[in-house]
Formats: sequence, C-alpha cells, structure tokens
Amino acid sequence: MSTQETAVTRYVVANGTKLAYRQLGLTSGIPLVMLMHFRGNMDFWDPALIDALAKSRPIVLLDNAGVGKSEGEIPTTLHGWAIHVIALLDALNIHQIDLLGFSMGGGAAQHVALAAPEKVRKLILAGTRTSRTPNTVLGPRKIFYELAHSETEEEFKAAFALSFFNPSQHGKDAAEASWNRIFTRKDDRAPHLSPVLAKRQTEAFSNFSVSSPENPYERIHELRMPVFVANGDQDLLIPTPNSFELAQLLPHAHLHIYPNSGHGFLYQYAQLFAKHVDIFLDGDDSFERGDMLKARLA
Repeated sequence: MSTQETAVTRYVVANGTKLAYRQLGLTSGIPLVMLMHFRGNMDFWDPALIDALAKSRPIVLLDNAGVGKSEGEIPTTLHGWAIHVIALLDALNIHQIDLLGFSMGGGAAQHVALAAPEKVRKLILAGTRTSRTPNTVLGPRKIFYELAHSETEEEFKAAFALSFFNPSQHGKDAAEASWNRIFTRKDDRAPHLSPVLAKRQTEAFSNFSVSSPENPYERIHELRMPVFVANGDQDLLIPTPNSFELAQLLPHAHLHIYPNSGHGFLYQYAQLFAKHVDIFLDGDDSFERGDMLKARLA
C-alpha cells in the first residue's frame, strides 16, 4: 500500500489544465478526496494523518490549478477551485467521493458539494468556516499576515507554528513534530506557494468573505449530506466560534472540538482525528433527524 511518502505523482488534463494528483491507500471503496490549506500543496499534508486515513480507504490528494506541481493559474474564487476539483474527478471517472476540506480547502469543499452534490456522499470540514455571515469571527491580522508573507522555509516554518499550533510548550512540540513528519518525503516535492502567487489565494478567500448569492452561507441549506465539522478549541487563524456556527447552520452536522489545540488540531491529534473520520464515514445514516442534527462525535 502506498503512503504519503511513497505515493507516485500522476497528471491528468482536466478543464483544460494539467493537474497533479496522487492516489494512495486502499484500492477499493469510496475515495476520500482531500483539499489543502492556504499556500500548501500535496506535500504539506502530515503523513501521520494521511497514512492513518489510508489504512481504511482510498485517498486522493491533488494540487489545484497553479499550485505545487499543477499547471495553470490560481482561480481567484473558491468556486473556481471547486470547478477544477470536479473536473479532475470527471477526468479520473470517479463518480462518488467523500470530501475533506481543511482551512481554505474547506471553503472550496463547500463549493464542490454545492456544485456537484450528487458526487459528495459525506463532507468533512476541518478548521474552516462558511462564507461571511453576520456572526463571522475574524482572527488576529498578524496571524494571517505572517502566514501570507513568509518567504524562506524557516519563515514559513515559524508561521506554520504560529498559525496552526498553540504557543505553549506542548503546542511548540506538536508543531516541531508535525513539521518534521511533513518533510519525511524527500523526493518529488514542490515548495510552498510563493507570497506573490499566494495573493491570488488571498483574493479568492476575500471573495468568499463577502455576501453573495453564489457563496455557501446563502446556500447552506442545500448541503443535505452528513457533515463532520471539526476544529481545535483555540484556533486563531479561523477562530473556533465559526465552527460552532457552521455546525448550527448545516442541516445535518456533527461537531467535535479537540482540546488544547489550534488550527492544526488534525495534525496534533492525527490518530484520533483519523479514528473519528473513520467512525463518521463508515457509520450508517440512520440517525434521528429533526429540523437539524446537532450531535457530537464521541
């Protein structure tokens, strides 16, 4: 079974753009497609998480247009990101998926689920929010600034620790361990997105943060599939209260908040989060439904 360290990079032309992707894990079953955070690419997933998830199902990782090993131009809307994801699935003849979106990737995942609901069986939204609502909580500007403007690998590492993990010694240790795991893959890597190109991703998230009939908040009632919303209890990048609101807005959502952790909770608690994802994806859908499902994943 291939792993995050050994998976082969493949390419396909989809929506007129050459996109890079990797398939790993099991060879049968509904694949879990994973959408990456701001300035990241396939290489920046923590292997502790990816390899734990790959034990139970096929995994599909991808670099969206203009990112990592993919060609083309970065779309300046998250809907544009979603269009490339859907085109990749069509090119690979994948008809049904489970979908995980992390951070900005969570915004894109909502757009995928709205544009192609017939493809998305279950949705996982990690460390993210819906588009701008009257109650959206914004994080400290310094956190995002450092992440957006870091240039060298050392600067990006420091920004990663600042924005993804708590400043306690426990958080610093978790950040160091995760960073080291991420770089266990030595060959066939792409660097993090440059600050110049990252401006197009920032523009996409800015367009996600305005009121629009095409954005997910205005259409969130259309997301009828089961959704697992998760975050750390001290996320500063996309503050945790947004996860509570997201779970309240979605028609059928589970919510789990991980203790003593921030935006990078899914790396800090990689094994536990993977277990919770397995429970969510492998469980049946025969839960009680009122107007809304408000359940915690035990």
